[in-house]
Amino acid sequence: FVAECRIEPTARDGFDPSDDTIGPCIHTVNQQLIKPVTKNAGGMSWALMLHPDGLECDVFVTHCWQEGIYEFIDKVLNSWPGRARHAYCCMLSNPQNSDIGSLICSPSASPFAQALHASTYMLVVPNQRCSIYSRVWCAYEAFLAYSESKLIFIASGPVPCLKRHMSYIAMIIVVVSTAAACVAFQYDVARVGRVVGAESEASLRLNAFASLPCLLFIPTTVVRSLPVMRIVAYISAVLTAAYFGIAARIAVELCATNGLVGDYTSRCLVDALGGLALCIGAATMEADRLWRIRAQLEA
Repeated sequence: FVAECRIEPTARDGFDPSDDTIGPCIHTVNQQLIKPVTKNAGGMSWALMLHPDGLECDVFVTHCWQEGIYEFIDKVLNSWPGRARHAYCCMLSNPQNSDIGSLICSPSASPFAQALHASTYMLVVPNQRCSIYSRVWCAYEAFLAYSESKLIFIASGPVPCLKRHMSYIAMIIVVVSTAAACVAFQYDVARVGRVVGAESEASLRLNAFASLPCLLFIPTTVVRSLPVMRIVAYISAVLTAAYFGIAARIAVELCATNGLVGDYTSRCLVDALGGLALCIGAATMEADRLWRIRAQLEA
């Protein structure tokens, strides 16, 4: 509709038609799309236009109409409760060409209150322009949802570039751990497990190496700089992958030689699992950084 110029910028909403992230606000969409289409169809709501017999309400969507329509859709779809099927959203569920004021003159008996009472979930849709609770009606809906013990969720948009960055981390872990395992095989580091008295020294060295990425995790609990967190995440991915590759190589060699018998073999298996856990921690650190970027955009 925007590309076809059926929805255009206004003095109230000077959105960028080329923007595919935020889009025109709900007021604009309502005036230029919802109201004209439903008026031509007979004046009913958009929801009844599509489903004349109505649908059960599983999710009550609360928003303040200041958000862009693309932003709204992204957040609702990304945060949709798993077991829900149908939602009440005022812009689509109320007949926008009717006198809305007459429908809400008694708040407790309004369509909003009735739909909220019938729903299981409330989905709160924040936006990048203002707090939704600057709108009194949204505050009233929150009060009703809390009073009726509804399950309340805060909608959030998809994390930018999450899959791409996770694939980078995964690639680093696979490549570095494989290279470390090959180096371990080349120098036959597992032989220390067959040398009397060498087990403790080998475990000590391996665990000391594992402490390096662990120490890198500590600054992220204090330093909130996103560039620093990214550097730490990638360095941690390299170190933890190297540790995992070496530990896994030793564990495989000892298991092939001794089976699962022996204290040192068991320790090496634990080391390998610990290395895998550290790799997951490095990936989680990068995911947390991306979540923080999304949170800053929505703050």
